[in-house]
Amino acid sequence: AASLARLPQLRVLDLSKNQLRGEIPAELGTLSSLKRVDFSCNDLIGAIPRQIGDCGLLQELNLYQNSLSGTMPKELGKLQSLRTLQLQHNNLCGALPEALCELTQLTKFSVRGNCLTGRIPADIGRMQSLVFLSLRNNELTGIIPPSIGCCKALEFLNLSSNQLSGPIPETLGDLEDLEYLYLFDNALEGRVPGSIARLKFLKESDFRDNRLRGELPNFLDGCSSLEAVMTKWKNRKASYRHAILGDPMPCPDTPPTSSHQFLQTLEDPPSNSSATFLSPSFDHKGSSDEPGGGAPEDDPANNSHLVAEFSRKHFQLSAVQTK
Repeated sequence: AASLARLPQLRVLDLSKNQLRGEIPAELGTLSSLKRVDFSCNDLIGAIPRQIGDCGLLQELNLYQNSLSGTMPKELGKLQSLRTLQLQHNNLCGALPEALCELTQLTKFSVRGNCLTGRIPADIGRMQSLVFLSLRNNELTGIIPPSIGCCKALEFLNLSSNQLSGPIPETLGDLEDLEYLYLFDNALEGRVPGSIARLKFLKESDFRDNRLRGELPNFLDGCSSLEAVMTKWKNRKASYRHAILGDPMPCPDTPPTSSHQFLQTLEDPPSNSSATFLSPSFDHKGSSDEPGGGAPEDDPANNSHLVAEFSRKHFQLSAVQTK
């Protein structure tokens, strides 16, 4: 570790996908020319050293899939040039540092699959360069900050599998470039805001396993790119025929393997009432568990998706499988 100090001009340090053990050396902070650090997919333990905040030129920090523990150092907020921060699949605990909101150049941030607690920073809207944000599978509490609507470059937002409560903020409708929205498995309450219908590039959204109720907004009016709305509601009253518009869709233990099988899970659409079909309602009391339904991955480009295409003019439902 001490030998690192002899490499002051080092710009890239990539030791990913090895069998490295031990802790990340604090001497890493002496490498002031570093632009990229990748220690992902190893067996590293211990805390992220606060000295890493001294790497002022750092643009990419990948520490995912290790066994790192402790809290996220607030010194990460000093990395003003940072564009990628991937810390997913570790054992990090504590709160998300407020100092992270200083990372105004950050485009990709993932802490999925840790043990983080506390609230999402209220000023997260200052991170206006964010394109990809995943806080999935932690123990975060509190509300979704309304300021998140200021992150107008966001294309992927995953806040699922936490303990978030309160309403879904109307400001999500300000995320004009959003394509993937995952809020499932929380304790969110109230209605799905009508502003969601303004997301014309939205391809997938998932609100299942919350405490939502009321009427769904008409996604098809504004979300011209919508491929699937995954909303597996508990104690549901609405018909399965509304699945594509946001009402519950049957979730078998294994997903459908063909478009034909997918279509078999849906009832025939109504033949004489477009108003009923386009304005479904639901009621979720959250009193029972429901099996099945695999969670979407944080990299949708690597997965196949069953895409439901709805022709509003002819009320025809078809399914295609993409790769």
